Amino acid sequence: MTRTAFALVMIAIAAVVLLAMWLGWRGRARRHRAFAENGDALVGAVIAAFPRVSYVSTTRIGAPLDRLSIPGLQFKGFADLILRADGATIAVTGEPEVHLPVERLLGSDVASRRVGKAVERDGLSVLQWRAADGSEVESSFRFSQPAEHRRFADAVAQIIPAGAAPAPGSQTHSTSHTTQEDA
Repeated sequence: MTRTAFALVMIAIAAVVLLAMWLGWRGRARRHRAFAENGDALVGAVIAAFPRVSYVSTTRIGAPLDRLSIPGLQFKGFADLILRADGATIAVTGEPEVHLPVERLLGSDVASRRVGKAVERDGLSVLQWRAADGSEVESSFRFSQPAEHRRFADAVAQIIPAGAAPAPGSQTHSTSHTTQEDA
């Protein structure tokens, strides 16, 4: 086989792999359209704003390694996260804003791993919410300063309606964090 033929075969294989990846992502996005959040912009008083926080992923509660392809939350990147008296707004760079009314917010949590990111114990902050189809999901963020994690959790606790609780059977805390030091 000549070098030219070998190069053409490798290019063809790469093209097929890339096409399969693209079709798979498109299929995932189509399946997750039911989660779409097309809410109106929130106008309540700003409780806390987190500019340029690292957005990691959105997953179902209890399935931290199964990324959801929700419009506005499909891709990892920097985001502006604003917690208001009437809900939360997540604006990932290059994506449409996602507005989550306060009625859909379930709470906050911490985690050490999500699809696309593994960090130290409790290094990710998680915003738990109910999607448009009623599924409980969580969006994870990585703050640059540890104090921001606490400020985030306090702000979420401040805007959750009194007496609001997640649906029965949902996981409201991250999975146990057993490390070699704990064993």
